[in-house]
Amino acid sequence: MNLSILDELQPIAEELQRHMSPHVLEHLAKEKGFVQRKSKYQAQELVALCVWLSQQVASTSLTQLCSCLEVSTGVLISPEGLNQRFNVSAVQFLEQVLANLLTQRIHSTQEIIHQYTTTFKHIRILDSTTFQLPDKFSSHYQGSGGSSHTAGVKIQLEYDLLSGKFLHVYVGEGKENDKTFGSASLQTIQPKDLYIRDLGYFDLHDLQKIHDKGAYYVSRLKLNSRIYRKNDEPEYFQNGTVKKGTLYIQLDTEELMNQLLPGQTMEISEAYIGQYQKLPARVIIHRLTRKQTEKRLKEQAKKEKKKGITYKERSKRLSGINVYITNLSVENVPTEHIHDLYSLRWQIEILFKTWKSFFQIHKCKEIKKERLECHLYGQLISVLLCSSTMFKMRQLLLDKKKKELSEYKSIYMIKNYYLLFYQGLKKNIQELLKVFLRLFYLLDKNGKNLTVTRRKQSLISWVLCMIVRCHRISKLHNFFKNIYLIGLFVMHIFNIVVEI
Repeated sequence: MNLSILDELQPIAEELQRHMSPHVLEHLAKEKGFVQRKSKYQAQELVALCVWLSQQVASTSLTQLCSCLEVSTGVLISPEGLNQRFNVSAVQFLEQVLANLLTQRIHSTQEIIHQYTTTFKHIRILDSTTFQLPDKFSSHYQGSGGSSHTAGVKIQLEYDLLSGKFLHVYVGEGKENDKTFGSASLQTIQPKDLYIRDLGYFDLHDLQKIHDKGAYYVSRLKLNSRIYRKNDEPEYFQNGTVKKGTLYIQLDTEELMNQLLPGQTMEISEAYIGQYQKLPARVIIHRLTRKQTEKRLKEQAKKEKKKGITYKERSKRLSGINVYITNLSVENVPTEHIHDLYSLRWQIEILFKTWKSFFQIHKCKEIKKERLECHLYGQLISVLLCSSTMFKMRQLLLDKKKKELSEYKSIYMIKNYYLLFYQGLKKNIQELLKVFLRLFYLLDKNGKNLTVTRRKQSLISWVLCMIVRCHRISKLHNFFKNIYLIGLFVMHIFNIVVEI
C-alpha cells in the first residue's frame, strides 16, 4: 500500500465515521425522537435507504424500497410500516445530519488550499436550482408560476470553490426570492472573500456591504441599472453650493454598446452605479458575437412564451452585451479576464446537473410530504458527501499522480462506491480506509496525465488547476501572466515535437 496516500485518506475516513457511523446516527436519532425503542429499523437503516443505497425514495414504490432494504441490510419491514417511518422525526433527524456535516470539515486538509493564494480567502459562488412537484404539495411548496405545475422546490447552495465546501444549503418553496436569500447569507462575509453571483441575486446594497467588509465581488449588471461617471465641471448656485444634479453624468449603455465590434471589450474604470446608490465600481462591457446574441434572443423568446412575460425592446437590443461590475483592482484582475473569472460560476451549475442526472433529486410522485422531505435531505447529504470526496480525491490525483479527472466522471464513480462506504462504516476504520484506497486507484486508472489534458483546457480549467498548484502566486495579475508564459512555452515545445 502507498503509505503517503493512506495518510492523506485517513482523515477523510475518520471524519466520515465520526459523522455517519451507526453509533453516532443512533445517538442523534434518539435526540430527535426518531428512535424511541429498540426495533429492527433504526437510524442507520433510514440513512442507508435515503443516502447509501442509491434509492429514489420519492419515486420508487414502497414495496421496492422494502425489498432493497432487506437485500442490503437484512431488515425486513412491510411497505405500510416503512411508510409510517417516513415521519416528522425522520425529517428532523436527516435535516440535523445535513446541518452537522455542513458545520464540520469532511476532511482535515480541506482548508490547506488557501495557502496557495493571497488574493482570495474564499471564492463563494451562490446559485439556486428549482424543480417542479406534483400539485398536491402546493400548500407546502408553492411553485414559482409560469408552468403547468403549481408546486415546486427551490434549493439554494453557496459553494466555496477553493475548499470544495458547501457554505449554505437551504430547501424552500419554489416561489421564494433569490435576492432575499442572497442578502441573508451575507452575515458570514470575511475580508478577501470573492463573491460571484448571477443576476437573480443582484442588489447594490449587498455589493456595498461586501465592499465595506473588505471583500470582493464580480457581478453581472442588470440592464436597467444606471451607470454614471463624475462630472469634472459641475454647476454651482450663486452662493457657491454645488448643484447635486450635476455631480454625475449618466452614460448611455446603448451608445457604449454601439462603439464596440462583436467580441470587443471596454472598461470604465471609475464608474458609479445606481440612480441613488452611486456605488463606485469598475464597469466592463463585452459585446457578444452575432451567434451568441441570436442564441440569447432565442432564449428570451422561449422564456416569454413559457412564463407569459414580455421583454422591452430596449432590453432586447441590449441582449448583445454582457456588463460586469467589480471592486477588484485592475492590478489584481485585468479587464480581459473579468469574464473568465465570472465564468467560474458555471462550476456550481455542473453540480446542479449532477444532482438531477446522477442523484435524481427532482424525481417525485404523489407521496406524503414527510417522505418527500426525507428524499430531499437524504439526497443533499449524498451530494455533500460525494462532492467533498470528489474534491479530496481530485486534489490527491493532482498532487500525487499529476493526473486530472472530470467532475462528471469522478461523481458517478464515487457514487458507485456508496454501498461499500455503508458496509465499511458498519465495520471499522480500517475497512473504510480500504474502500477509499480502492476508490483512489479506480480514479487514478481513469485519470489523464496533465501533459495530455492541459493543451485542451479552457482558461477556466487553468484557473481551477493553478489555484491548487501555484502556491507562490501572490497576485492574481501575476497568476494570469504565469499562465500566459507557460502557455507560450508549451506551444513552443509542442511545435518542436511536431517539426521533429
